[in-house]
Amino acid sequence: MRAVCAAVSKPVNFMVGIKGKSFSVSELSAAGVRRISFATSFYRAAMTGFLDAAREVINAGQFGFLDRCMTTPELNKLMRI
Repeated sequence: MRAVCAAVSKPVNFMVGIKGKSFSVSELSAAGVRRISFATSFYRAAMTGFLDAAREVINAGQFGFLDRCMTTPELNKLMRI
């Protein structure tokens, strides 16, 4: 990334999304990346959480996923609603 950023005059956009093939925000920033795109990464993370919760209910008959969920007021605060 550092070589790419140094070789071009325009801001470099980095797209996260490949499992095991990413960098931290600070590493990307130090390399010269100016924009980070998430593409479908947040969607896939949400679907993974959904499927983990569904499997817990189906396979164990438990609802422990609720202990890991944000409350509606926490979510509203985060979303500034």
